Amino acid sequence: MPCAKSLARAPLARAASNALHAPNARLASLPRSNVFAACTKMAGDHGAVNLGQGFPSWPVPQFVLDAAAASIRDSEAGFNQYSRPGGHPLLLDAIARFTASRFRRPISEENVTVAAGAQGAISNVFATFCAEGDEVVFIEPAFEMYSRMAAMHGCHVRGVPLGNVTGASVASTSEQLTLDIPALEAAITPRTRLLILNTPHNPTGKVFSRAEYEAVASVVRRHPRLLVLSDDVYEFMVLEASLEHVHFALLPGMWERTISTFSAGKTFSCTGWRVGYCIGPPELIAPLTSTQSIVSFCAAAPLEVAIARSIDAAEALGYFDSLAASLRHKRDELVAALGAAGLKPIVPGGGYFVLCDTSGLKAAGGPSPPSALADDNAFAQRRDYLACAALTKSVGVLGLPIGGFYSPANRHLSDSLLRFAFCKADGELHEAAERLREAKARGAL
Repeated sequence: MPCAKSLARAPLARAASNALHAPNARLASLPRSNVFAACTKMAGDHGAVNLGQGFPSWPVPQFVLDAAAASIRDSEAGFNQYSRPGGHPLLLDAIARFTASRFRRPISEENVTVAAGAQGAISNVFATFCAEGDEVVFIEPAFEMYSRMAAMHGCHVRGVPLGNVTGASVASTSEQLTLDIPALEAAITPRTRLLILNTPHNPTGKVFSRAEYEAVASVVRRHPRLLVLSDDVYEFMVLEASLEHVHFALLPGMWERTISTFSAGKTFSCTGWRVGYCIGPPELIAPLTSTQSIVSFCAAAPLEVAIARSIDAAEALGYFDSLAASLRHKRDELVAALGAAGLKPIVPGGGYFVLCDTSGLKAAGGPSPPSALADDNAFAQRRDYLACAALTKSVGVLGLPIGGFYSPANRHLSDSLLRFAFCKADGELHEAAERLREAKARGAL
């Protein structure tokens, strides 16, 4: 039988053990649950077509695979050893030439730094330029890692929601979504260090117009401490000839204060390779390279070389036009299937996601309770998650709940919204469309 002293020591031992294994306060403040993991498990449990996660399920282009195989096999060139922290010279040169042709301005290796994926590049921006107590502003809904990275670095987030995403005036196309410039101006304070822009926009597919970005630039000019992170990872996925990808950095006065981020993984459908890069003035790029040298030193060297060679080959092969054309076809099929099923898709102008209003889906129940909207770990109690579960179980198609794409103050706007990815093999999209048609016919929707 335990003695009194051992019983008395037990709570102290447990407390010491808890303290030993406790993460730092910033990490502990982040959600313990992961909606991506929960949805992936749900899709597997019910044999659903998983259109929740945004990774391509078609093969990597053969010319990209060939470039990777060649760089790995070329042992004499040393491509399998460390590259430089800012990127392998072959990749820096390829990116500089490629970017100069699109930006129509001189770009040298001093304007480029490579990281372990675009997410790694964005994380480097936070680590390099944001301090505890700084504020970060972005347009909502937004890629949820923006807010998590802000929390990891002790920053506060301010979300500016797009208009017409939901409600009685819900948009039918992403171009009908509106950006409230006075609200953006009001969100920026003397403590704001970073404004994050994203076009084509995840998850809405909105391609911001030149006029919209010029209005944003007019706000930025009034805040001398404000840096802009332009997340351009979907640059080559503009799906309408009437739309253009506008580089925010090229607007008057914006080059000196803008870091533009790109993803080779998304561009070449090899997201697991984790090769991303930033473009900007040397004064912003050099500190990012210093951060990269501390975090992981370099990205995967042979894959950097493969991306360099793929960039050089892609234009000659007409790859970028064929990518957009393929995605346009896939978008049209999924949008038609969702609409025929009685849901309300917002037709995206770019990217590879379609946002869908599920307010007519009665199985999802009523509005989310306020407690669930405020608690990042309570996503399973929110209406968007219940809509996801209803579609997964009764139809066999999974779309992603986007509550995590809004800050708590604006999270109620996500109640009826699911994000569907159409960056999938044709067979998967055909199957999803057939399941939606069948469910509609038997009254399951």
